[in-house]
Amino acid sequence: MVHDQLSSILAEIRSNCFDPLKDDLYKLPDSQGVYIICVRKLESLPEPMRLLNYTYIQGKPAIYTGIAGRPTSRRKSLRNRDFQQHFNGNARGSTLRKSLGVLLGLRKNQDDIARGNGKYRFEPSDESKLSIWMKNKLILHFAETPTPLEVEELLIARYNPPLNIWDNSNPINKEFREELSRLRRA
Repeated sequence: MVHDQLSSILAEIRSNCFDPLKDDLYKLPDSQGVYIICVRKLESLPEPMRLLNYTYIQGKPAIYTGIAGRPTSRRKSLRNRDFQQHFNGNARGSTLRKSLGVLLGLRKNQDDIARGNGKYRFEPSDESKLSIWMKNKLILHFAETPTPLEVEELLIARYNPPLNIWDNSNPINKEFREELSRLRRA
């Protein structure tokens, strides 16, 4: 990706902000793209995350980046991936929810754990609590792009969001990512 294209996408990310408390779902485009999840206030993060190093967007710490439009995904649009799966879904379909849930101490669904395949949801009441927590504490920046996989790698390298475990080789916050991986497997 050439520098001008990345600069354009970064500018779009900074200017496109979705607030799940105020904005209509249709503010998110029904197309593929990339997104960065930020927390409104650092002190509202789970305690293990409060002392980490962050890169900021519009004064808010970036905690996760992802894509909508993975070729193998049924949820190929920013609207469906971000709002439906992250803010209203369950941990089985969202690594963001899985990470936040274990950090917040939510209870894993025991029927899912018994299957032993590593895919699990949290107990229904905890999934509901997590949805409410996320809508109150998080905002989403986004950009449409026909090459989301390529752009996601660049965003992870640039923003080093601590909840991005895979494809993040940055030494900053490495110990946290290792512990988060362990918690998610436990």
